[in-house]
Amino acid sequence: MEKLLIIPENKRQLDLLKSLLKEMKIKFVPTSVEDDTKMSKEEYYSKLDNAKKGKKTLITPELRKQLFES
Repeated sequence: MEKLLIIPENKRQLDLLKSLLKEMKIKFVPTSVEDDTKMSKEEYYSKLDNAKKGKKTLITPELRKQLFES
């Protein structure tokens, strides 16, 4: 059977959906999604701006090893 992923925008929507599913006797499994973002939005755009300005970081052998071996 096909599964459906629903992502409510706030606690009120979540509570309403849970109540509705319980009332309709539909099985559901609550889960949470972890944010695996490595940097903030500000850091991301700052790095893009630096790249556009031509600022760059040289990759040392140690950094290359760290980046590509993990």
